[in-house]
Amino acid sequence: MSIVIHQTFGRIGIETTPAQISIESPKADIEIKQIPAKVEIDQKLPQVYIDQYQCFYESGLKSIFDLVHDEAQMSKQIALEAIGKIAEDGDTLASIENHQDAIVKLSEEAMIQDIDFNVDLMPKSRPKIWFDGYLRINWQLGGAEIRAIPHKPQISAISGYINIYMRQYPSIKIEYVGNNFDKTV
Repeated sequence: MSIVIHQTFGRIGIETTPAQISIESPKADIEIKQIPAKVEIDQKLPQVYIDQYQCFYESGLKSIFDLVHDEAQMSKQIALEAIGKIAEDGDTLASIENHQDAIVKLSEEAMIQDIDFNVDLMPKSRPKIWFDGYLRINWQLGGAEIRAIPHKPQISAISGYINIYMRQYPSIKIEYVGNNFDKTV
């Protein structure tokens, strides 16, 4: 006895249509307003001042008022010294009994004059130097005003599609091939 089996497998068919998405994003509208910075500068140009009054005074280059004042002081000093010397000499002569050589001594002192030599550098003082001037800077910071108007994105979507179908159905076919049939019980 012969049996023949024919089998056909099932086959599935799939058709797909992909989904599509389109996104369009428009640019935002931007407005920018710029505020410029400001700088204010106030200045007084520097000036140098030099005061040499004391240097000239010490060198003998005096103003007329200083010259008159100094000469008056020196004259007063010389006059007081002379009055003192005359009074001292008078006291020496008045007491001639104590000093036997008083006249000789006074005449010798009148003949001898002390001469002083001195070396000096002038001027002794430094000149006074000072500066006057200024620079003032005032900053006013600027800035920027930014205004942005955003726009929503535009989205369009087409959904995908899947179609599943049977391309071939499964089947089993069993056939008996042959003429004889054995029967046994």
